Amino acid sequence: MANQKAPPHYMDSRLEDTLQAQLNQSLHFTGCMGVNVAINNEKHGLWLGSSGFSDLEAKEPLGINRTFYIYSITKTFVSVCLLRLAQNGLLNLDDPLTKWLPEMPFQDGVTLRRLLNHTSGIPSYTSLEDYLPAVCENPSVPWTHEKVAELTCTGKLDFEPGERWSYSNTGYMLLYEVIEAVSGKKFAQALEDNVFSVLDLQNTFVAHHVDTKGVLTPGYCRYLNSERIMENVIPRYHPDWCATGLIASTPEEVVKFFEAMFSGKLLDSKQLEQMLTLVPTGTHERWYKKPCYGLGIMADPESKYGEKYGHGGGGPGYNLWAMHLPDFHGRKLTLAVFCNSSLAEHPYGMVNDLLRVLEAA
Repeated sequence: MANQKAPPHYMDSRLEDTLQAQLNQSLHFTGCMGVNVAINNEKHGLWLGSSGFSDLEAKEPLGINRTFYIYSITKTFVSVCLLRLAQNGLLNLDDPLTKWLPEMPFQDGVTLRRLLNHTSGIPSYTSLEDYLPAVCENPSVPWTHEKVAELTCTGKLDFEPGERWSYSNTGYMLLYEVIEAVSGKKFAQALEDNVFSVLDLQNTFVAHHVDTKGVLTPGYCRYLNSERIMENVIPRYHPDWCATGLIASTPEEVVKFFEAMFSGKLLDSKQLEQMLTLVPTGTHERWYKKPCYGLGIMADPESKYGEKYGHGGGGPGYNLWAMHLPDFHGRKLTLAVFCNSSLAEHPYGMVNDLLRVLEAA
C-alpha cells in the first residue's frame, strides 16, 4: 500500500462552479471552438475544466482533458531532456554545436546553451517565405531535416552568437539531433526515458504520424486550404512539419510536467538554476511587463503575480499556454489552457480571467 500514488486533491465544488462559469464566459471572447483547462493550486487543489465544442456544428461538447499537439511547449520538454543529459555528465551546455554535429558549418560560438535560449543567430525555418505555402500545399508531406538544414544551416547567421535574442525553430531542430547524437537513441525514445516515464505520463508522446485514428481532439483552422474554409486539419496535418519535434499531451499531464520541473523531480537545483537564467528578449508583449527567455522557457520576472514561467504553443488546429507561478499569493499554481482552434495569440486573456477567480477564492 505504501507505494500507491496519492489520489489527486480536487477543488471544492463551489470553486469549480465559479471557474466553470468564468471559463464559459471567457470562451466567447477568445475566438476558439472549445477549450480544455487544468489548474493545480497548492491551496485549492486540482481542477480539470472544459467549455465549448469539438465539432463545427456545435453538437458535440469538448470533453475534459483531451489530447492535443502541444506545439512549442515541446521546447520546454526538450530543454529538460538536455539538462538531464548534462546532469548525467553526457554533455556540457557550453559545448559548441559542432562537437555533436560536426557537419554543421557554424562557429564555436553557436553553443547548446545559445540554441536553447535563442541567442545563437541561426535563422528560423518558420520565417522562410516558402514555409507556410509549402505546409498549405502538402500538409501531409513534411520537409525533411535535411531540407530544413539546406535552407537555413548555410553558416550564415542573422547576428553574432550571444549578441541578440531571436526565436529560432531551426535551433531546436538541431537540439533534436543533438539529443539523438548524445543519447544514441531516437528523439522519441530519449524523451520517453528522460521525461515521460520518469513522471508516468501515460498520455504524452512524440508524434511522428498523421492522426488518422482520432487519438487527438479535432483542431480547426482556415489556412490549410486554398479557399480558407474552416476545417478540422488534424487528419491531414503531419506533425513532422514541426522539425523541432512535436509532443502530444493532455492539459493535466503538462501541468504535472511543469510542477515536477520546479519541484526537483526532474532537475537538480543547479540545472533548474541554469534553465531559469533569463535573457531579455527585447520584444514588446502586451501581456508581459518584462519579456524574457531562459532555456526552453518563457518568463516574466515582473508579472502581476511575481515570477511567471511558462511556454506557449500554436500551429494548425490548436493554440495553447502553460505556466507555473512559484508564489501565487503564497502558494504554487500551475495552469494549462488548450484551445482547439488556431488563434492569433495565446489565450492570455482567458488565463487572467481564471487567475482572478482564484485570487478571490
